[in-house]
Amino acid sequence: MLKTFLNNWWLLVLKGVLLIVFGIIAMLNPGVTFTVMLIWFSAYLIIDGIFSLISVFRNWQTQEDKWLFVLEGALGIVLGILIYRSPESYALFAVLMMAFWAIFAGVSRIGMAIQLRKEIEGEGWLALSGVLSILFGIIIIAQPSIGVSTLVFIIAIFALIIGAALIMLGLRVRKVSEKVEAGVQQLKAR
Repeated sequence: MLKTFLNNWWLLVLKGVLLIVFGIIAMLNPGVTFTVMLIWFSAYLIIDGIFSLISVFRNWQTQEDKWLFVLEGALGIVLGILIYRSPESYALFAVLMMAFWAIFAGVSRIGMAIQLRKEIEGEGWLALSGVLSILFGIIIIAQPSIGVSTLVFIIAIFALIIGAALIMLGLRVRKVSEKVEAGVQQLKAR
């Protein structure tokens, strides 16, 4: 798992940037319709799922826990497509799917962080993004019918926080990757 993270640190940063962009757009457009917000979210799910699957398949031979990554990526793509195809008729269903996806993604990120703690420092950022994702899902399940403006605000705040946590993790993994590469170069020089 460490090798996958070291080779794909940029993917964590990209996911974080996408979440932050999504959060900023949602904050700057508080009057945005619920349908448009769901389409934005579905686009994020699809893009995130595609990048997750690409990462897994690029490192299939060395990837540990590959099925967890495949399941998370595939679930994101499927949920994104379902929401995109009919956001109006499945608004409540889409909100609940969003909540369950957030909880599932959060649990898988915490599991990955637990495994990574033996291999690198700074895995707490991944665990934090997982906890925040679970918290977001629980809030949405508890109050699925809250106002659209409130829902947009909650989603935007969580997107900004989780995005920042993923960027911090990606940059931390990049530092570790550079140290590993420097160590490999030193060994080759001997």
